[in-house]
Amino acid sequence: MSRNIYILTLFGFFAINVFTVQARSIPENSIKSILNDPLNDDHRKVLHAITGYRHRFEQSANFKALRWALGDEQTAGLCDLCDIGTPLIRLLLELNDTTLIDEAVNLFCREYILLDENVCLGAAHEYIGAVFQVLELAPLNNRQICSLAFECQPQTDFPIFSWNVTFPDKPKPTPQPPQPPSPSSPKLNILHLSDIHVDFSYKPGSQADCSQPLCCRGGQPVPGHTGAGFWGDYRNCDIPFWTAQALVKYASQAEEFDFIYYTGDLPAHNVWNQSRADQLYSINTINSMLATVFPNKTFYSAVGNHEAAPCNLYPTPNIRTDNISWLYEALADNWIRLGLPADTRDSILNGAFYTALVRPGLRLISLNMNYCTSDNFWLIINSTDPLGQLQWLIGWLQYAEDHEEKVHIIAHQPPSSCLAAYSWNFYKIVNRYENTIAGQFFGHAHAEELKVFYDEVDTQRPVSM
Repeated sequence: MSRNIYILTLFGFFAINVFTVQARSIPENSIKSILNDPLNDDHRKVLHAITGYRHRFEQSANFKALRWALGDEQTAGLCDLCDIGTPLIRLLLELNDTTLIDEAVNLFCREYILLDENVCLGAAHEYIGAVFQVLELAPLNNRQICSLAFECQPQTDFPIFSWNVTFPDKPKPTPQPPQPPSPSSPKLNILHLSDIHVDFSYKPGSQADCSQPLCCRGGQPVPGHTGAGFWGDYRNCDIPFWTAQALVKYASQAEEFDFIYYTGDLPAHNVWNQSRADQLYSINTINSMLATVFPNKTFYSAVGNHEAAPCNLYPTPNIRTDNISWLYEALADNWIRLGLPADTRDSILNGAFYTALVRPGLRLISLNMNYCTSDNFWLIINSTDPLGQLQWLIGWLQYAEDHEEKVHIIAHQPPSSCLAAYSWNFYKIVNRYENTIAGQFFGHAHAEELKVFYDEVDTQRPVSM
């Protein structure tokens, strides 16, 4: 029985911390009146509140939410169990005896009262194969795995996690603080969209505070509770497709934009039962809608963590049992249809990152930051600059510097979400090319926020944001 306990704890990262928040529905008539008069000041305020809509829960497949819930006092014991449980599971895998693990997962899903059993079993089905492969193939000992997966020890304690990018043998130019442009300077208006998370199974009037992490998809509201609103709901719900249509239509009418940045996460949050077909339907349908609403605008897009199936898992080329080409082919087709140059296709197919010249003197670089986060379990096997993306970034930033171009960087996850070594190297790159990088635009946080990069030597001097 003790072995069951060890394994149950390790499989805790499948848990999704479900909780209910005080919420209210969005009235149906409010959106109708806004669409009839989108430039009204009061309506602008309401739209700002709606577009600030965010989830009060986290469906990530990692262990952070559960670890937080257990509290600091139990962290040490939990990490001890990880140290013991990891070699135990590895031994069972080596003996080709996973029956005990399967039984432990089923027991956990039945007994863990904070988690809907169907959600738990679905998540286990989605991720358990990848977890087994990671434990079999990762060239790490148990303490190193626990450091990456559960943050039991700082990653800086392990030299194996340290690596460095290589910079060209060219000195860094003298920093040039940005100067405000003159009032007569030409201006570009950019619309930044992110994390739309459309739920094609949304049902108005359905239960909005259910036992699953994503609600408003079925069932009747309990007595005393209102059902899901027609246009959306502030409780545990994503937005319906018609609300996404209304919001982007409003944006297209309210102001003129030169081009659009979209920084990922189109699909809904039902991460425990998504298929590749589900993700492709979301990607194709939403991008077609965007092309219809903005027929003559170029979209510069970045891929989010929710586009993959399973969510977060972006295999690198060394993973022979899985590949992500099905997604990258769809992204290349859609992104080029939305205005990207055709010569970006090869780079998108390689890793869903690319560069394009937006205007003379302004270059766009889109990164795939799914290759930097601990949520992507495949990186436990090898996290050293996956696909050479950061080295590729340096090459293009050097090209831009040599040709006196400014660069905008877009991506989904901000570098603060990355594994430590990736984040350090990204920080070094931003410091080296501070004169070239004119702005960085990320998504993922579901919040309006600014993050400032500071000089590595003079830590009071900002260099980018």
